[in-house]
Order: sequence, then C-alpha cells, then structure tokens
Amino acid sequence: MARRKVALLFGFAAIVAAVPADAGADFPVYVVVAGHGPIRVRLAAGPVTPCDSDENRMLFDGWLGVGTYRWATYTDLVCFQHTSGALRKQNWSAPQLIPTVWGKKPAQIQVSTD
Repeated sequence: MARRKVALLFGFAAIVAAVPADAGADFPVYVVVAGHGPIRVRLAAGPVTPCDSDENRMLFDGWLGVGTYRWATYTDLVCFQHTSGALRKQNWSAPQLIPTVWGKKPAQIQVSTD
C-alpha cells in the first residue's frame, strides 16, 4: 500500500510539472511565413486578446517577409495576429492565443501572405 501511494505521488508530480527546470526558460516561438511579399505581424507575450492589450508584453509589431523567425517569449501563452492578401496594411486576422510549448517542442505558427 505504501508503494502505491509513493507511485501515485511521483506520477502526480510528473503530471503537474509542466516544463522541466533545465528545458530552457525562454519558451521560444517560431513564426513561419510562406507566400509572396511581406505582411504585418503582431506577437505579444500574455494571456489576453487583442494582442496590443496593456496586459500583454509586445514582442514584435512590424513587417516580416517570407522565412522563419524565432522569439524568446518567457511565458506560456502568446497572442498572434497578422495581415494578408491585398490589404496588407490593415486586413488583420482575428487574434489567437497560442501555447508556447507543445509537449517538448516549441510552438510553431505558420502563416501565408496570400
């Protein structure tokens, strides 16, 4: 019976521990932009939408061309928003909250400029 309690305790501890201490505390997020031409992107560390809310910490608000970009977020949630299509200066997508850790892999956000 005591072994079962110890096993349950260690099992519960393994479930509760979301990220190991040595896993790297920067919680990186990769943004992969595909298509043609640059788009506007907003990436903010924080748990609320819209991305430019005062409760978030803006990581990036600017233009990105085709390619892969990396940000250290130091948080478990980011808000992401982008433009696309013909109105790349003002055609903003709906803001999305995205967890920065998917199992043991960092989050990867894929977006098309078209």
